[in-house]
Amino acid sequence: MSFSVVGKDIKKVDGIAKAKGVARYIGDIEFPGMLYAKILRSPHPHAKVLSVDISEAEKLDGVHAIVTPEHQPKTRYNMAGFPPNAEEFPLIEDQLILTDHPMYVGDPICAVAADTEEIAENACKLIKVEYEILPHVIFAEDAMKEDAPKLREEGNVMFEAPIKFGDIDAAFAESALIVKESYSTQKVYQATIEPTSGCVAMWDDSGKLTVYSPTQMPHLARKIIGTALDMRLGDIRLIKPHVGGGFGARLGLVIEPLTALLAKHAGRPVKLIYTREEAMAFSEHRHPCKMDMELGFTKEGRITGMRFTNIVEGGAYATHTPSIAGIVGPWAFGMYKMQAVDYLGKAVLTNSMYNGAYRGYGNPQASWAIENTMDIAAEKLGIDDLEIRKINGFGDDDIWPWSQLPVESSGLNECIDKGAESIGWHEKRGKKLGTSTKPRGIGMAVSCHVSGAKPGLLEISGAYVKINEDGTANLIIGNADIGQGSTTALAQICAEELGVKFEDIIVETDAVDTNYTLFDIGSHASRQMNSGGNVVAKAAREAKGKMLEEAAVMLDVKAGDLDAKDGIIFVKDNPTKSLTYGEVSFEAHFKPEGTQIFGTSSENPEGNPPVYAAQFAEVEVDTETGVVSVIKFVAAHDTGVVINPLNTTGQIDGGAHHGIGFALTEESVVNPETGLLENRDLANYKILTAMDMPEVVSIAVETPAKTSSHGQKSVGESGLIATAPAISNAVYNAIGVRITDLPITPDKVLAALAKK
Repeated sequence: MSFSVVGKDIKKVDGIAKAKGVARYIGDIEFPGMLYAKILRSPHPHAKVLSVDISEAEKLDGVHAIVTPEHQPKTRYNMAGFPPNAEEFPLIEDQLILTDHPMYVGDPICAVAADTEEIAENACKLIKVEYEILPHVIFAEDAMKEDAPKLREEGNVMFEAPIKFGDIDAAFAESALIVKESYSTQKVYQATIEPTSGCVAMWDDSGKLTVYSPTQMPHLARKIIGTALDMRLGDIRLIKPHVGGGFGARLGLVIEPLTALLAKHAGRPVKLIYTREEAMAFSEHRHPCKMDMELGFTKEGRITGMRFTNIVEGGAYATHTPSIAGIVGPWAFGMYKMQAVDYLGKAVLTNSMYNGAYRGYGNPQASWAIENTMDIAAEKLGIDDLEIRKINGFGDDDIWPWSQLPVESSGLNECIDKGAESIGWHEKRGKKLGTSTKPRGIGMAVSCHVSGAKPGLLEISGAYVKINEDGTANLIIGNADIGQGSTTALAQICAEELGVKFEDIIVETDAVDTNYTLFDIGSHASRQMNSGGNVVAKAAREAKGKMLEEAAVMLDVKAGDLDAKDGIIFVKDNPTKSLTYGEVSFEAHFKPEGTQIFGTSSENPEGNPPVYAAQFAEVEVDTETGVVSVIKFVAAHDTGVVINPLNTTGQIDGGAHHGIGFALTEESVVNPETGLLENRDLANYKILTAMDMPEVVSIAVETPAKTSSHGQKSVGESGLIATAPAISNAVYNAIGVRITDLPITPDKVLAALAKK
């Protein structure tokens, strides 16, 4: 396929504004009379509030409002807000805005709005709270014990997700090999450049609420606020400013309902912004998982069946945990063909800060288990790591079990081949690399992700294309650009379909306003290019069709005889007979029977094309210190048709950064005695710096999807899913010991070597 705008390296439309420092983020939003908020939190991981005395705090000069559990609606809600239509994964509504039964260290008890943050902080210190301290439990495995403190009447396991098909016993009976192994993944923090959370809220005289929130899901966020405050959605307006990164962290509404409640009681605009320490200690993290996997194989290496149990640590509230418990299994058996599956996921409550969405949404955990297991099986069966993955993969015409929709197109084998060539797989594999104290190894892993959450979610997107009098076009979209550059890519699709230059598309990355933009379910599940791209293309085609009809009258030809490129509408058989977009639009607007030319589209996408990737790592292991260094990393990704190569490479490279940190250094450490996050700053969290990153080679394999507008698939999350097992398999190749408990830290390496 040949395109004029699609496939070009176009810089982000908001790049200059960000570079100049004029892009408005939540911290930049100010209004006359604005107040600033702080939260009084529980210092205990589990307690009951016996009394709250705010009398001294109310006397402090500059304090305008204090809210306690007595000031809120008693409606419980779920800060995740979805899946609203996925019956198999329940939306457990178990939160209140403020609580008199704190479930983790940091659970909000009261909040203060004052003239300054300092005054609000001092007022919080003057509030007297009497607690009854209750027994607590921090880790999921402990919470499942019979003598564990009971956190809910119904027990600590809030949800179980059994998934079965085929006869697992028969599948294992015919297996030549069954690999059985236990795996664990850790709690990790999204580490967005702009800390989560932040919010500005204000009420007008008619009782309508306006909220500014850097959310990933503006329309669903409005729904959550409405539930928490017992309001109808039409009385809530949500505006999304620029966002400094999401990675799933902004799929939970941590503070928006509270900010709105404070603003209502204060009668003035209120801003609540978390510090980095607050964002790390009191916001969602990735779910830790304890997994037991059994995978059966024929002697030829074909998978027969999988038995898989998964304990998911949810933290204090449900949020996304039932979904994660349910989806980790399908991520695993969605990677390879198998005739039988017996999966059980358990969502467990604990007294730690709640966990939620993080880039990959359960897939990195599943990949950690199945891709290590595939590596073990390949060695035991004497089959090359590349081949065992190829023979178990899905074909274009297969039904993908994750979505029950067609695969459409698979570039997995090409990803494997190109990645192997780049890393030097055939030259290096099986040879001793490095030195005796610093051996090197290479490893690989593959992954499969989504282009949306269909059918688990209705992936509705909406777009509106308005042709201006001079032929420029406004693209108005309801999906949230959170820094990934989706707005730029969607504008490229719009320009391509209209037949105009990219610079003639006017689009704003901070223009999502629920009062005016069409409904969009949000920026999650790597859905923007599929769901968003499809509706933008259809809206642009509708607008272009109207322009061609208008031009046909002016040129005295049929609309079907016309086409457009670079802003010129021309007769296909006689391109010199033409008009500019501006000339046609001016005539349409200002003739006696003038009309506004526009196009709209709102729909649930037809398909959900899976995206495949093969990642390769070369590592060096210092056997004296246990330090693992990644020397080279290759990521070959089946992206479908690439809309913007620059952004695509950025997504893959950024995913590698997340994945390598997940593999080697990052962990949110919760003290089991106090329940407090111990490493709640970036100095101690050990996020990788630029100096820590290896050479990263990004390879795009373009196998066009059949149901998207231009053959595009997703790339937003797939960059980190196979990273950790690729590194783990390389470590095993280097030193002959396998680490199954993430992260792969020096102490674990040395302990494993000592047992060798």
